[in-house]
Amino acid sequence: MTRQSLIPLLGTILSDHREWFETKGNSGVFADLSEENLEEGNFEDTVLVEASFQGSNLHKSNFRNSDLRGANFHDARLTQAQFQNSNLEETDLMWADLKGANFDNVRLAGAYLQGADLRETNIKKDQIQFSYTDEDTLLPNNILNKKI
Repeated sequence: MTRQSLIPLLGTILSDHREWFETKGNSGVFADLSEENLEEGNFEDTVLVEASFQGSNLHKSNFRNSDLRGANFHDARLTQAQFQNSNLEETDLMWADLKGANFDNVRLAGAYLQGADLRETNIKKDQIQFSYTDEDTLLPNNILNKKI
């Protein structure tokens, strides 16, 4: 049985999650978008604090100007995703495939980047100096072999 795409329902899911966050869980619905195919999804200008995208396909998705603090992108496919001007502080990006993602003016302090594939991105050394990386983190050439 094939799962129905959640793309047509994104507007409702995103507004319900914003309400959940703003009311501290008293109303609205937590966005659990784990293991979903959300390729080319539009999440621009959204509040997705602590939302879960674990294992989801988010290839070419748009997260510009979004608040993603504490979100879970563990093992997600985020190739060529757009994160310009977003807040990814304390976000779980462990083992995420981020090849080709755009990180212009993105905040990543406290982000978990262990095992993440950051090759072919425009991420800068100063953006990840207060993030968590390890020997499995694949860095882009512009910061490869430079002590973080």
